[in-house]
Amino acid sequence: MIVTEKDSWLRMIFAIHGTTMDRIWPRFGVVVGFSIFTTTIALVFPGHAYTLTMAPFTIVGLALAIFLGFRNNAAYDRYWEGRKLWGRMVNVCRSFTMQINTLIGDEGSTSVSSAPAPDQRRMVLLIIAYINALRHRLRDTDATEEMRQRLEDPQEAANCLAQDNIPAAIADRISHGINNAWRDGRLNVFHVSLLHQNLTEMIGIQGGCERIKSTPIPFTYSVLTHRTVLLYCLALPCGLHDTVGILTPVVVALVAYAFLGLDAVGDEIEQPFSMDDNDLPLLQLTTMIEINVRQLSGHSAEEIPPPIEPVDHLLI
Repeated sequence: MIVTEKDSWLRMIFAIHGTTMDRIWPRFGVVVGFSIFTTTIALVFPGHAYTLTMAPFTIVGLALAIFLGFRNNAAYDRYWEGRKLWGRMVNVCRSFTMQINTLIGDEGSTSVSSAPAPDQRRMVLLIIAYINALRHRLRDTDATEEMRQRLEDPQEAANCLAQDNIPAAIADRISHGINNAWRDGRLNVFHVSLLHQNLTEMIGIQGGCERIKSTPIPFTYSVLTHRTVLLYCLALPCGLHDTVGILTPVVVALVAYAFLGLDAVGDEIEQPFSMDDNDLPLLQLTTMIEINVRQLSGHSAEEIPPPIEPVDHLLI
């Protein structure tokens, strides 16, 4: 995610990094180059130039703008739904941790201690491992090293890593931990469903994220948009050179930047969990959750990671 201060209108006008220009410049260059070539032919050899009226471009341009708007709205809906899902994950992890710290205790103990009991610590570390494993699953990266760091039991880490769906395996461990605490008398029976409700919410959030990741905008829809935008921009000089003349490449460049840019925006935010500049900062979100969870559980300062700060205005 690009993080920058919006204090300079001029700076934003000339920004390149994090905008669509760094993605569309090859196709933009092809369109402008073809426009220069077409305009040159029309001016030097007017008898060989092919001219179109602007009527079809007006109709197609309006329809194309509406079409791009619908596609970008669909892509942004996916992006915003992903952010709302991770916002819910932040709240659930905080609530879940507080309930674990207060509802699970040693058998027969009535004292309140700032240090977490071993069973509480294990379940809190499982929550931290779960959110980090989910981040790796959504980004198709290797979770092995982080799981071995977060889980203090090497065998438990190995068992979770052996499964295809690592977050689900960790959630299963949390569920068993809740039931074991109840059987051992360290958790009231009336609180079991409360803790399981938080776990079910986490699984539901994971399912929502996996649905967004595994169901992109239909391929034919994207192909039709890309083709229509490219053909429109390439054909546009034929309708402009008679009226605009030598300024045709300039007008084509403005129109092409708008249409190609809108097309690229839809592509970039379609998969909000990837590593593009404008995608969701999952590492920053999971680190924030880990900091909150560890502080709520009374972990030492050495165990609490530093918050993720932007590097060159970029959060990952």
